Amino acid sequence: MANYTLTYSQQGQGWTSFHSYYPDWMLGMSSRFYTFHEGKLYLHNDPNVDRNSFYGDPTVASKVVMVFNQDPLSAKMFKTLEVETDSPWDTVITTDMSSGSMDASYYDLKEGNYFTYIRRNQNATNLDLLSAQGIGALQSVVGTTLNFAFQVPGAISVGDVIYYDNAGTIVQVGVVSAHTGSSITVTTLLSSPSPGDFILYIKNSQAESFGARGYYMQVELTNDSTTDIELFSVSSEVFKSYP
Repeated sequence: MANYTLTYSQQGQGWTSFHSYYPDWMLGMSSRFYTFHEGKLYLHNDPNVDRNSFYGDPTVASKVVMVFNQDPLSAKMFKTLEVETDSPWDTVITTDMSSGSMDASYYDLKEGNYFTYIRRNQNATNLDLLSAQGIGALQSVVGTTLNFAFQVPGAISVGDVIYYDNAGTIVQVGVVSAHTGSSITVTTLLSSPSPGDFILYIKNSQAESFGARGYYMQVELTNDSTTDIELFSVSSEVFKSYP
């Protein structure tokens, strides 16, 4: 089990935060927060020191975890995240049905807040999602090109991932680099399906904005900046999910 320091708020009447530093003693005085560590006195809320680093140790990222759980008896689709902050955070989301992650670079600054579409994890093979669609039986493989006896779906895009069903196991074939008519070309053939194997594709997780389905959603925000970052609120565009 990881070590941590747990703080209690008299005003909030509850345990508020976990900290990665382990002081020998803590005290507050004149709106300042001090700790003693290995015989030395440290001031924590000094605006001129690096954030996420304590007692000269390597940087440890700050993490904030929250749960969206309004109307807990209804399945919902969580579409977006909007974070009121002065810098975007790396984000991991988890629901009871799916999971996803968005790098800080995925966020766009819109009207003063940072906004992103919720994306599932890359290479996730959950076939219950709308992002997974069947193509059909393979006719032949020539080099890195998969050929079919019919027109491939027009919804396939460059960057989508091709899989085949190997006796009930979903095996990745490669990433789509081009498609036309009755053929699909992948960048690199990672595995070679046989004629007659059932081929399917899963949309690129960065290109699609399908969102995450679930009764609740846990959001984990992480930031390893050494400068001060403020986080005020997190919201999501949510609507009822229909089967």
